[in-house]
Amino acid sequence: MKNRVNFNRNSMNQLKRNPFVMFIILFLCVLMLIPLFSKNFSEASTNILQGWVNEIDGASFSYLMSIDQPIMTGVLDEQEEPLTFSSVILPAITDLPYQDLRMLFGHELPNFPGMDNTIVIAGSGTNYFTTSIESAPPEELFEIEKEVEESEERQQEDYENQSVFIYNAHNREGYLPYMEEGTSANEAFNHKDNVVDLSLYLQDLLNEHSIESHVDQTDHYQILQQEDLPYAESYNVARNVLKETMEENDDIEYFIDIHRDAQPHHITTTTIDGESVAKLMFVVGGDQDDYEANLEFAAELHQMLEERYPTLSRGVQVSQGSGTNGVFNQDLSDNKILLEAGGVDNNFDELNRSLEMFAEVFADYYRNEQSQESE
Repeated sequence: MKNRVNFNRNSMNQLKRNPFVMFIILFLCVLMLIPLFSKNFSEASTNILQGWVNEIDGASFSYLMSIDQPIMTGVLDEQEEPLTFSSVILPAITDLPYQDLRMLFGHELPNFPGMDNTIVIAGSGTNYFTTSIESAPPEELFEIEKEVEESEERQQEDYENQSVFIYNAHNREGYLPYMEEGTSANEAFNHKDNVVDLSLYLQDLLNEHSIESHVDQTDHYQILQQEDLPYAESYNVARNVLKETMEENDDIEYFIDIHRDAQPHHITTTTIDGESVAKLMFVVGGDQDDYEANLEFAAELHQMLEERYPTLSRGVQVSQGSGTNGVFNQDLSDNKILLEAGGVDNNFDELNRSLEMFAEVFADYYRNEQSQESE
C-alpha cells in the first residue's frame, strides 16, 4: 500500500512539473465548458453537448439515479449495463458519446430537451433518454432561408370532404441523407425531400385501403418568415389552417400531424422481416384539460402496431411544460395524433416501409370504428 501511495505521489509530482501537459488538460476543460455559456443549447450548431445528447441511451445515469431514487428503478431495460468507468469517464475526456447529459444538466439548464416528457407506453428501445426530441432550426439558418421559387412550390389541392386530414406543422423538417454533405442534425430543414413527402405517400396508401384523405401542403415555415414570427409559432400558424378548414367542413374524422424526430439512426430504426424500417412514435400534448381522449387514440394505435409489427412503435409520450408547445392543436379534436416518423438519419426507403405498416393498421382501426358506429 505504501509503495502504491508513493507511486501516485510521484506521478502527480511529475505531472505538475510538466506545464505542457497541465496546459493541455486545462485547455480541454475550458473547451468543453464553452458551449454551455456561448448560446442556447438548442441553437448551438457546433455544440459538443448537442452531439453527445443525440448519440446517448442514458443507461449509466439511469442506473446511478436509481441508487438514490428508487422511483427510477425500471427505467433501464434488463439488458442495459450499469455505471462503469469506461462508460462514463472515458467518453467524458474523449470524443466518444457521453452516456446521457440530459439527466446531469436537465433540471439546471432550461433549454435541455426531454425533461418534461412522460412515457405513458414505452415501446421498442424507449426510456427517458430516448423520447422524442422536438428540434428547431438554428436561428441563423431560419433567418437566412430564402423564399421558395414559384416553380418549386408544391401544388396545393382543395379539401373535398375527405375524412382524414394529414398535415405537417413543421413542414420543412428534412432528412440528412437528402441534404448537402456536412449538414448537421439541427440543420436538417429543407423545402423538398421532407415530411410533406411522407404525408403524400400516406395519402396514397390510405387511398389503396379505400380511405379518402387530404394532405394540406401549406408552407407554415414560409408564413413564419413572411410575418416575422419565431419558429415556436409554427403550431399557431397551422392552427389557423385547421380551424378554418374545420369551420367550413364538419366531416373530418381524423387528423394526422407528421413530424421528423431529432434522435439519431440507432434510436429511430428497427429491422422487420429482414428490412430496415424507420420507427414511429406518438406524441400527445399534456398542456390541455382533455388530452386523455387523444392519449387513448394514440395508445390503441400503438398497441395494434405492437401486435402486428413488434419494435415498429417507440411508444406513446406526453409532452408538456416549458420548452415544448404542449398542446399541438390536439384540443381541436379527440381523434388527432402527432406522429414522429423516423429521425434525421432515416431515408425514404425506411420511412415508406414504416408508413405502409402504419397505413395497414390505421385502416383496420378506421374500419373497426366505422363498424361500431353503424351498429
